[in-house]
Amino acid sequence: MSDTEQPMDYFAALNEAVFYPVPKAGYLRLQGADRLAFLQRQTSNDVSRLQPDRSVLTVLLTPTARILDVLRLIEESKEVLGALTLPGRAEATARYLQSRIFFMDKVSLSNASQELAQMELYGPSAGGLLTQLGVTWLPALDEVVIAEFDGYPLRAIGERGFSSTAYRLLISAPGQAQLQATLESSGAVRLSESSYHTLRVESGIPAADFELTSEYTPLETGLRFAVAEGKGCYTGQEVIARQITYDKITQRLVGVRLKAPVATGARIWADGKSVGVVTSATHSSRFGPIALAVVRKPYFQAGTIVIVENRQSEIVELPFTAHNPS
Repeated sequence: MSDTEQPMDYFAALNEAVFYPVPKAGYLRLQGADRLAFLQRQTSNDVSRLQPDRSVLTVLLTPTARILDVLRLIEESKEVLGALTLPGRAEATARYLQSRIFFMDKVSLSNASQELAQMELYGPSAGGLLTQLGVTWLPALDEVVIAEFDGYPLRAIGERGFSSTAYRLLISAPGQAQLQATLESSGAVRLSESSYHTLRVESGIPAADFELTSEYTPLETGLRFAVAEGKGCYTGQEVIARQITYDKITQRLVGVRLKAPVATGARIWADGKSVGVVTSATHSSRFGPIALAVVRKPYFQAGTIVIVENRQSEIVELPFTAHNPS
């Protein structure tokens, strides 16, 4: 594929600035004196680190440490905690958490997804856009900066981007149209879902319904930074502790350089047996056909030659952007 075949928004994300309205964005609101203690025993990270200017990324797990959701927690106010869910997961996560509230817990939970719009900014010029929106300084990773835009409170959160820090913007739903119009008038390009998919695969970023599913644990999908190793008891903690202490991470997320495009779900073979599965696949103008995959030990080592769709392919470390384009 030549550069001219890649959509314009893809190159804008690499060289300028793009905005991406988060599809099926979820936002839960927790109140009550026990809201932090409740989430501390339900999720993987140390939520006591939460501060007005600091968000916490944490994983909601099954008892066998499989991923149910990945939550970004923020302090909405002194009495209210907000939880950004994975796209499309808010309703199911709200039901699950409601079922985990004991009668003595001073916690109430509501699904406020329709009240809040969420947008992501990517690209080397994204920081300049933030200043035009009234944000006084650029948030570092996990930092939260509060500003005002068109009469609405605006939160900007530093997140992992494609090649540098990206920014998640939170604004009341009625302010979304004006926010998008302002970004467009400032030169930002709207990022399509297909270009977003290609860029995140290149960057090795796992996503809901692809890698972040109940098939895998956070340690298998590159989310170790969202697990507090010294934390006390929480749902799934025993399995996570065994994976860490006894080197029981038997499969993990890797990149695959392909000879030709394949579909998500394609099996990966080595030594005459199935050793993994493609979780996300795309064709990149910079790297050719590539994929994210969860592959079993020892075949997840970089440089391992595997077979995908009857063609030789190579396991590589993530992100692809750390390697020279093909």
